[in-house]
Amino acid sequence: MPSQPRPSMPSGPVASAERIIAFFEKTGTLPRATADPGREEEQLYRGVKRMRILHRQGKLNKAAAALLDAGCPGWADGRAFGSDRLWRERRDELIAWTQKNGRPPHPSAGDETERSLASLVAAYRKHALHGRHPERIQELNAMAPGWAETPTWASKSSAAGKV
Repeated sequence: MPSQPRPSMPSGPVASAERIIAFFEKTGTLPRATADPGREEEQLYRGVKRMRILHRQGKLNKAAAALLDAGCPGWADGRAFGSDRLWRERRDELIAWTQKNGRPPHPSAGDETERSLASLVAAYRKHALHGRHPERIQELNAMAPGWAETPTWASKSSAAGKV
């Protein structure tokens, strides 16, 4: 018995899978839960969410599942797709920044990039404390020694006096 179209997959699972793959090829990521309401990404996210549920139940249309498996490997995991790529980019940015500046980034810095990296450091300090992402913590320890040290603040006036 053919399944009825759902609001999350208005043209059916195969057509929805094709739209999700097209979105992935265009953006490099799967649709996000945080998509703006009323946008195509929001509708596609609902489709991905529904397909994940059906996949776990063994009820997803086999053709749609095969398309997604081929076009978006890992789509069914429910993890933030591309998080490994994003992690590597942010890790490399932190490594370059600490090598250039000789210290960890400070959360109260005037520079937006430095504050952003300080947020990353704070998050991974918590991960280390709770035993999460041990492989990423090891990478940081090996590639950016001192990344987790508490940064010391040197005002511009005191730094300017050191000549």
